[in-house]
This record gives sequence, C-alpha cells and structure tokens, in this order.
Amino acid sequence: MPLFEIPKRAGRAGDSKVAKKANARATKAPATVKGGGGLVERMNTARALVEKNLGKYRDDFIVIRDEGDLQSYITEAICKGIISIDTETTGLDPLTDKLVGICIYTPGCKAAYVPVNHRSYVTGIMADNQLPVNILHEQFDRLREADTFVVMFNACFDIRFLRSGINVYLKCSWDCYLAARLLNENEGSGNNGLKALHKKYCTDGADDEARFGELFEGISFDLVPINLGYLYAAHDAIITYELYEYQRPFLTPDDTECQKRELQDVAWVFHNIEMPCVEVVADMEDMGVAFDFNVADNLHEVYHKLLEEKTATVYRILGMYEEEIHTYRVKNPNCKLSDPINLDSPAQVAIVLYDIMGVKSVDKDSPRGTGEKILSKIDNDFTRALLEYRGVGKLINTYIDKLPLCVNDKDGRIHCKFNQYGADTGRMSSSDPNLQNIPSHNKDIRKMFRASDGYVLMSSDFSQQEPKCLASLCRKQGDPQMYNTFMQGKDLYCEIASKAFNKPYEDCQEFRPDGTVNKAGKERRSQAKTILLGVLYGRGVDSIAEQLGTSTKEAQQIKDSVFRGFPAIKQFEEDSILMSKTKGFVTTVCGRKRRLPSMMLPDYEVVWKDGVAPDDDPLAFDDDELSTEVPEALQRKWVNRVRQAPFMKKRSVFEAANAEGLWIIDHTRDKDTTKVVNARIQGSAADLTKLAMIELHSNKRLKELGFRMLIPVHDEIIAECPEENARECAALLAQTMSKAAEQILEMPINCDVEITKCWYGEVIDV
Repeated sequence: MPLFEIPKRAGRAGDSKVAKKANARATKAPATVKGGGGLVERMNTARALVEKNLGKYRDDFIVIRDEGDLQSYITEAICKGIISIDTETTGLDPLTDKLVGICIYTPGCKAAYVPVNHRSYVTGIMADNQLPVNILHEQFDRLREADTFVVMFNACFDIRFLRSGINVYLKCSWDCYLAARLLNENEGSGNNGLKALHKKYCTDGADDEARFGELFEGISFDLVPINLGYLYAAHDAIITYELYEYQRPFLTPDDTECQKRELQDVAWVFHNIEMPCVEVVADMEDMGVAFDFNVADNLHEVYHKLLEEKTATVYRILGMYEEEIHTYRVKNPNCKLSDPINLDSPAQVAIVLYDIMGVKSVDKDSPRGTGEKILSKIDNDFTRALLEYRGVGKLINTYIDKLPLCVNDKDGRIHCKFNQYGADTGRMSSSDPNLQNIPSHNKDIRKMFRASDGYVLMSSDFSQQEPKCLASLCRKQGDPQMYNTFMQGKDLYCEIASKAFNKPYEDCQEFRPDGTVNKAGKERRSQAKTILLGVLYGRGVDSIAEQLGTSTKEAQQIKDSVFRGFPAIKQFEEDSILMSKTKGFVTTVCGRKRRLPSMMLPDYEVVWKDGVAPDDDPLAFDDDELSTEVPEALQRKWVNRVRQAPFMKKRSVFEAANAEGLWIIDHTRDKDTTKVVNARIQGSAADLTKLAMIELHSNKRLKELGFRMLIPVHDEIIAECPEENARECAALLAQTMSKAAEQILEMPINCDVEITKCWYGEVIDV
C-alpha cells in the first residue's frame, strides 16, 4: 500500500508561452546510440567485451524468468533475513525512465538477475520470458512484509525505481553509499561510486571487470540482450553485498572494530539519522512541487523587458566612449573587440575598463579582473550598469527561463534530486534543479512554486538554530554560559553585546520597553550577531569587516571585544581547532565526524630533495646506510627561518633550502581553521533538520491530515497540506520540529510557521 498518492498533474495554462516552450523541450527525441558504428555492430562489440571480462561468471550468476524460481529465491532471502538489491534502468529519472531489471543476492545463493523490460535491439519488441509486473510486485513485496534486511547502494534511486516499476515500497536497511560517506566523507566524487569503493576496500585495489561505460557505452540497457546483460547486472548485486560486509563492523556499535575506532557515535548517526532519512528523501523526490506557469510567463515578459532596458543603459554609457573605442580599434586591429562590444566577454570588458577607460587595478591578484567584487570596488557608471545587466541576465538564465524546462510533463511539478549527504558536513543539497538555491532576496522567483490545488504551502524554520547548536556543544565541553543564556529566556546576541561592550542588557536590545527603537542598542546587538555568525559560518575578519561596513582593523577590535566579553565563543573556536589538530576530525552535536586530516600536519615539513642526503650514494646497496630523514636540528633551523621570515621573504628561504638539497613543504595553505568551527555547526544543524524531517515523516496524525514535505532548505522545511487542515498541520509542524531538536539540544528551540498559497506569497491567517 503506497505511503502517499503522487498528486495528479496540476492545471497548466494552455496559452502560456513558457509552458509551450517547456512542452516542446520536454518532448523526447527518438532513442539513438552514441559512438561509432551501427547498433548491431556496437552490440557485437559489447558482447565480445562482456564475454572476455565476465564470461567466467556465467555459471556463478543466474537469470530468473520463472515465477516459481523467483518465489524460491525470495523465500531463501527471507529465511536468511538479508538481501542486496540493485536496479538496471533506461535512465536516471524514475518518473520518466523505465525499470529494466532487478539484481538480487542473498548469501549461499548465486547472484541473480530478474529481467523486467528488455526489448529486442533489432525489432524493438519486448523480449520473451520476462515476468509480469503483478508477479514481480507480489514476490518483492514479500520482502517488505517480512521486514527483510535490504542492502542497497544509493538506495533512494533503487527505491524510487522499484516504486515506479513494480509498485513495491521497500525500505532500505543499509545504504552502502551513505555508510561510505559517514566513514570517509573525503573519498572525492570520482572515488565514491560502488565499483570504486569495492575496488578499494574489497579487492585490494584490483581493477573491476564490469564497467558499464566500457561494456555498453551509448547503448540503453533495455536493448542489451538478457543473456548478455545479466553477467554485468548480477555482478553489481554481489559486490554491493561484499561492500556491506566490509562496512558492517565499523558501523555496528557493539562490534569491537567499531569500538576500537571510536565510531559508536558515527554508527548512531548512520542508524538513527541517515538511514531513516532515505525514505523521507525518496518521498519528497517523488512528490515534487507544483509550478505556476502563469507566474513564470509573466516573469519571462517582465524580466526580458528589464534586460533590454539594462542592456540599453550599458551601451548608452559605452556610447560616451565611442571615440576612445574607435581609436583603440584602429591602434589594435587584432584586439578582437567586437562591434557591438560583447558584454558577456570578460576579455572585452577588461579592455574597456583598463585600456579604454584607464581604470586602475583594484586587485593585485587579478589586475585585469572583471568579477562582481572587482567591479563593485571600481564602482563607476559603467560597472554599476554592467552589474545590473549581469544580475538580471543571471536571474533569467538560471531561474526564469530554465525552471519551466524542469517541469515534469506528466504532473506539472518540479522533481529535483535531493543529495542526502550533499556536503561533507552532512548537510543536504539539491540539484536538477537546485531548489535550495532559489534566491530569497528576489521574492519574484520563488512565487513560481505554488501549493497544489486545494492545498496551502507552509514553511517552518528553526529560530537561532546555529547559535543553539554552538551553545549545546560548548556545554558538552564544560562551558554552560550560552546554554544558561538561552535557558534564562534572554536574547543571545543582546547578552553577548552586553558583555562585550560593558553595557546593561537593556541597552543592547533593539527596542526600549515603550516599544521605541533603541538605535545604539540595535547597533550593538547587530555587531555581536555579525561576529558570532561570522565565527559560525567560518568567515574571515575581512569578510566580517565587509558585513559590518568597517575596516578590517575595527572589525578585529569588535571581534576581540566579543571574545573577551563572551569567552565561550573564543574557547569553542580554540577547542575545535585543537580537536582537529590532535584527532584529525571534529564532531557535531550528534557525533557525526568531519575529517580534516590536513590540520594534523606540521605547518612546514623539511625533506631531502632527492629522497636522501646529498652526500649519500643513491646506488648504495645497503639501504640502512642511506639518510632518508633530515636531522632534527636541520629541520628546526629551516622551519624557524621560514616562520620568522616576512611573507614577501618566504620565497627566498624556500630557494635557499633548495640550494642545499632540501624541500620545505608548506602545509599552511592546506589548513583552513575557518572550516573547523563551520564544520561542527553546519553539521550539527544538518543533524537537527534531518531528525525533524524523520519525525514529521513518521507522524501518523500529519499523514491523516494530508501533510507532505516538499523542500528542506537547511534550517527550514517547506511543506503543503489541504487548506482545511492548515491550522492543525501548522501547529503539529512547529511542535514536531521543536521536539525533535530539543531532545538533542536539551534546551527549547522555537519554530515559526508561515502559511501561503505560493512560496514567498502573502501570508494567510488561519
């Protein structure tokens, strides 16, 4: 039984220009095969590669085409209590692409492939001897009924394709991808795939023999013959299980391996946050959010007209330099300065600024730069107009013209991908499109997202989520100063300002008791808030100064005052840096680890340039006689010299060491202390938001009321519910979010709810 019904397609304006364009772009072109040669030739090549690389597994893997065989296999998996599952598909979108086959493995049995939607690459007709959907549903649903332990890799993908392909709502018990991210989030995007991880941890680095791109490049898997494809597909099921077997001891709290490596807290995060969150993410991706084509059409007209106006303004200003531009072209006939000047070309803009207008460089690192910050510093009529032109153009290209093309034509909704472990801190991200990056400063863009017909949108965000995470972490480290401030019901920023500037608490509040604005108090509170958030977000003093509108020196003075008045902040920063330097990682409020191994390195490392001392004979047969280590006294000498040298003179120290056969390796550039505090706070906030999402998803009353989550935006959750249930849902939303976070923080945290018809629309009073 489905957990929810995917809503029917929302109404779409038939005369909408944007809608028509989206429909045209959404129409799929006929299937083609990439690469040289025809389909038959490519398939013969693939056949030869598969036979060469995987033919030896022909007797080790099986194809299941018979109902009785599938029933027996599923029964065996239920008896064993575990099964690994992988899916083969025609693409990456479960709503528009097809499930082609299901790969399964349970210990003691051969890895098996269950074909679902293979078709002949010659005729295009469905292949024979594939089990019907109703049989597949009946057998795989038995795994759900038996609560069998299911292992997957990137589970959200497989869960959604099993839903769309055979209407089975399986729950994943162990996602090897999420486990890998928790055990080492620094693997890198190119090294955290199933085969790369299996190769690294399960085969001692031996190359995998079954890479899809090499075997079937450019061929849709539904066209691959079953007797060929099963060798590749079934292989994935067994290596998924083998990777799970490797990971299991590290994330099982009572296992000696987990305890020896002090991973109990990480295991708690895996089992209580990340795994329960998988189903939440899958449901949100399936649900999507309704899109208003009428609003999009209007924005298209308004912003394209605005772009024309901004373009005309820039060219009008350039017209004032017409003579200078002409002279420059005559003197530099090969300058490639187009006519009219290409406003989107950094090279041409640089010529205009630095050669024609004679602007002096404002950035020594980028003397001819044309980026936003540099143009803002130059601040003349041309740069101001150009920045406005760019701003409108970015809104059009990134959102106004692009978002309508992302709408799924089946239901009129946008279904993005939520990357559950998107950032290395554990924070969730989204893509295709990025719904967490819709600009908040421009209220027009978000209004394209609306509630489903008969529903209302509601958004709820945690009040002061990051500062309260900081207070909880400080308390765990023995300093309850911030925690006590919150528990006393005081405003943290006012309390910090009071201590920092040695003023009464009342003189650091925004408003006086009579309701009038306290200008000086507001300024003090604002400065304290900027400093605190600057520390939490990992901003340097230069960035904080820019936000305060002061010099770097003054910003540093204010920061020092805050640290003196509220030493808990400074102490937390120092403790976090010390943790990273001694342990190589920092932890969140729930125990998630953010590994920062570069922090454990010395600032400078001295090594022999050729690996051995210059006086040693590298051809000597007795390795014990070779001096591979630089003597400690010599190391101290060069490390002290480079540390004491002014920044501009450090290079000469490196060169002097080099002349004596030494390399000085500078690790300071690899260390970023601003990341340390940010990793703890951002990761803690991610923990709280995910816990809140899990609680909301499992709340029975909210399900009965038709509540459904749509988009998490860091400390905020956007959802929708039937309009008649708005009041009760809003109360439950705020209550559930607060309770989930309070259990971890052990202090109250409020959540504010707004109800609208569209994102950033007019607030509805219910």
